[in-house]
Amino acid sequence: MFKLSNLLFVVCFTLLLVLVLAFSGSQQPLSEAEVEAYLGKIEQQSQVPGGRHDLKALRHFLENDDGLPFYTVNLYKFNEQAQYLDGRENQGTGRQAYDRFSAVMVKLLAQQFSQPVFGSDWMADNSNDWHRLVIVHYRSRRDIAEIFISDAFADAASHKWASIEKNERLLVQGLHLPALKWGAMTLLVLLTMAFICLKRRAANKPGKLL
Repeated sequence: MFKLSNLLFVVCFTLLLVLVLAFSGSQQPLSEAEVEAYLGKIEQQSQVPGGRHDLKALRHFLENDDGLPFYTVNLYKFNEQAQYLDGRENQGTGRQAYDRFSAVMVKLLAQQFSQPVFGSDWMADNSNDWHRLVIVHYRSRRDIAEIFISDAFADAASHKWASIEKNERLLVQGLHLPALKWGAMTLLVLLTMAFICLKRRAANKPGKLL
């Protein structure tokens, strides 16, 4: 009879393995054809925010893909009142508009197994009057391109542009911040070792049948 402990191990092992594979991404750089396809879809977006991309910079970013995960370090200064391109009024503060965008963006990140890793509205010695700092982890440039071409992002981006007075973004690779896949792999190893130890312990008990 297949024991409950064995079943639990298989379920947990499978889930952790799926997480490791999901957080690892493809590790394959974007091909020239993929870059052209992504840019074409972004250019065809009918939503007004679709035109807010710096397509020249975006092309350079995608064409120089190395297939590796990376982080974006984002600094934002918000408008006192949200300023929508279509002239709509009474939409609250810039912070509130950004929060509307963020609620959508977090879901899109999760779909690509990417995630915010740090955010703060408090910064000491802030000579540029930044209001918020956000660090986001992406598995690859392919994942951020998948987000950009989605209708959900293009729709929500109207809130982003309405919220921001100015912003700065740094693209960095994490030399000191471990990717989530390593945490999942560590749990996978620990789970396996614990299961083996428990089975050996049970086997050594007199009169115990496995």
